[in-house]
Amino acid sequence: MMIPENIYYLQETGIQIKQEDYIWPVAGKATVHDKVFMVCDGDGSFYQGGIASKLVCQYMAAKVLKFSEQKISGERIDKWLTEARERLIHYARENRLDTDLATTFSILILYDQKILISWYGDSRIYHLRGEEILFKNTSIARGIQVDHSPICAETKWMEDIQDGDYFLLCSKGFANTVMDDDIKLLVSQSDNGMTDLTGSFKRLAFEKSADNYSMYLIKVNKGTKKRGIKRKIIAVFILPFVIIAIFITNIYFRRARTSDPAIVQPLPREAILPVTDSVKKNGENPRTGPQNDSLTNIQIEEKQEQTNQTPTRQKESAAQLLIKFTTDESCKLKITNMDLDEVIDWDLSQYDNGTLYLKPGKYSIVATSVISSSKAKTYLFDVNPGNIHTTQNLHIRF
Repeated sequence: MMIPENIYYLQETGIQIKQEDYIWPVAGKATVHDKVFMVCDGDGSFYQGGIASKLVCQYMAAKVLKFSEQKISGERIDKWLTEARERLIHYARENRLDTDLATTFSILILYDQKILISWYGDSRIYHLRGEEILFKNTSIARGIQVDHSPICAETKWMEDIQDGDYFLLCSKGFANTVMDDDIKLLVSQSDNGMTDLTGSFKRLAFEKSADNYSMYLIKVNKGTKKRGIKRKIIAVFILPFVIIAIFITNIYFRRARTSDPAIVQPLPREAILPVTDSVKKNGENPRTGPQNDSLTNIQIEEKQEQTNQTPTRQKESAAQLLIKFTTDESCKLKITNMDLDEVIDWDLSQYDNGTLYLKPGKYSIVATSVISSSKAKTYLFDVNPGNIHTTQNLHIRF
């Protein structure tokens, strides 16, 4: 299972008046349970590029989280980016904004054994191992703009992944000021515990950048490290118990051999006759009756043991709620995690059975009818720790 072992991020304004970059998950809220990371670099008159980068990031997050690895492709990403741009065009018209809004796009998606990267525009993506850059994307000058030109993002599946590899997504303001040699040096020093990666990258970019600069740097772990450590820990703890069990068993049987033989002799057959007669009177099979009783006891014990273990597993896991949406009428959903300031926009038709995993937090879901914008419903609820295996059905009615 591919997980982000370490997560580093930046989202700085530099010397600019406004922040036009946007990163997903929201700055400071990413966890080791996140699988999708994005950096978008916006542009536009009066520093309104932040609208474009945020809208595209949020729309793409909503789409990617709905689909499994088998259903993701470059063509599907192009389709979603085109839909996101249509949202941007509609937003610009409604709010009478200049049509020069634009943004770049870069995404990293962690799957079980593979990683997908995709980009459009001049945001950078790196794959690093030790002091070596294994991959660096070729930037595309044109990003997502408020027009109707075809969108053809670059998409690449990466299968040669090792524990400890790094992936860096960064905006133009970062890529133009932090050189490849700086990146390799700082990453290798971090692996040796010699440097603070976030602080070092921030100082380098701040000294040189006249633009916003943002990044996500992810150190990945395919799970082999943790499995190896767990096996060693289990072996260390189990070995003493095995030795003690062998010692106690030897003492027990030694005493049994030296004590009264009558104690270890089997009970005579007559001792079980009353039980057999009772079973026959009830019309049951005398052989299967006692076996069933024994099995029942075992099952109860096993269930009890599982019940005792469940809270521990939940504490170790991410608290995520699987929510299933249905509706009587096609609508637009705005799903807001008010604790994390994350917003997901979603189109839901009456024929959909949409599903989405939600992180912990307080949520507001606003549903607006496509037929009539005056018809709207708001749903408020919390996602609490321990919800990892919980499913919530939400049916939208106007």
